[in-house]
Amino acid sequence: MNNLAEQGNTPAILALEQAMLASFDQEALKAQTDTQHYQIKGVYARAMFVPAGMLVTGKIHNFESIGILAQGTMRITNGETSVVVSAPYIAVDKPGIKRLGYAETDCTFISVHRTDAEEINDIEDELVSDTFEDYEIKRLGRPV
Repeated sequence: MNNLAEQGNTPAILALEQAMLASFDQEALKAQTDTQHYQIKGVYARAMFVPAGMLVTGKIHNFESIGILAQGTMRITNGETSVVVSAPYIAVDKPGIKRLGYAETDCTFISVHRTDAEEINDIEDELVSDTFEDYEIKRLGRPV
């Protein structure tokens, strides 16, 4: 793996994410995108409501997960390909990818992960990375 942050359209996604972070009240946006957490032994699921017209970026998953669009229609790009999907939609999401989504309608998106961690902070630390550098360290044990 070599410099994931520079592959495909990923630089554009990262630049757009930085502009969004600088331009919008993050707490107000979090209030609009209600996130629910679900756990059973060995499995963690997170469901997020995304209102129509909202642009969102995801964290970088450290491992494969299952992504489910349970409600709505969303445009999604991962830096290399773009798709428009409508519920019900299920896919296996590969690790090490930054995604950008645009909710064409109100959407509910669910991701399902394998983990033995029980506390939300521990789960997020294990399963996702905020940056590609963090991903490389967590998954490969070395910086980019």
